[in-house]
Amino acid sequence: MFYIIKNGFTLFEIIITILIIAIITTIALPHFHKMMAEREIKKVKATIISSSHYARNHASLYHANIVICPTPDLKQCQSNHWNTGFLIFIDQNKNRQVDSNEKILYQEALNLKYGDLNWRGTLSTPSLTFQALSGLPIGSNGSFYYCSKSDLPHQRIIMSKMAHIRIENPSTC
Repeated sequence: MFYIIKNGFTLFEIIITILIIAIITTIALPHFHKMMAEREIKKVKATIISSSHYARNHASLYHANIVICPTPDLKQCQSNHWNTGFLIFIDQNKNRQVDSNEKILYQEALNLKYGDLNWRGTLSTPSLTFQALSGLPIGSNGSFYYCSKSDLPHQRIIMSKMAHIRIENPSTC
């Protein structure tokens, strides 16, 4: 007696399977992007708040100016690159740039995909400086703006001159 063993799928079964996967993907993809955008907003807020506290504490610890600045390569400061990341460093000569003799304390790669991050401070400089004597961002108070590219609310992370942080949801960015 011979047995016929059937292996594989028919063309109809494969087409139906691909169709079901396409429908599920079409429904799930927008929800996935929204979830990732929400996670990015939470991460940015937490990172900025903890980095500000870190810089303030190190200004008091080292009795030196500590600068937070945007960076495209995690090595040098450059305006308008907050989306890429930022540096925290000891600014011995108070020029707000990383020099060869200055120590980088922390590097953060952000690589934002669902929004844009910008700093708008009182001195119109692209960085924040925590003062050596007080540890406060005197002259560097202002706001980080996270402008969402999706339908999520924008975030404004406000830093006072006493380094108190509060968060608002502005209607425009």
